[in-house]
Amino acid sequence: MLVPRLKLGIAGLGRGFMLLLPTFAAHPGIRLVAAADPREEARRQFRDDFAATTYAEVADLCADPDVEAIYIATPHQFHREHVELAAAHGKHVLVEKPMALSLEDCQAMIDAMRRAACWLIVGHSHSFDAPLFADA
Repeated sequence: MLVPRLKLGIAGLGRGFMLLLPTFAAHPGIRLVAAADPREEARRQFRDDFAATTYAEVADLCADPDVEAIYIATPHQFHREHVELAAAHGKHVLVEKPMALSLEDCQAMIDAMRRAACWLIVGHSHSFDAPLFADA
């Protein structure tokens, strides 16, 4: 049986993305189809690794009709702008933590995604999880 593959775009090819890259690349339900990053060398590497389209601007990534959802791993101060751009183009979003730098920005992001009838998921922190130990 063929598993439908979500066509995922990446906004920001830095450390946040690199931490999730093995999971994205190995998941049978995800296909990395596009990315945006201001650094040409990062875009070139992504193109070479995934035979995907790349952009210097997140707005262009959001406008790509082949992208169904966007993982936003840009610097925190851009999260609101990038989520609102994604919503304006009807894209589902996974945004890296912290969601935004103010409650006002968080609410604006939620409102934009509700108006677009799209899903917004925020990457959560494990900083306060209880440690897990195996019984010996």
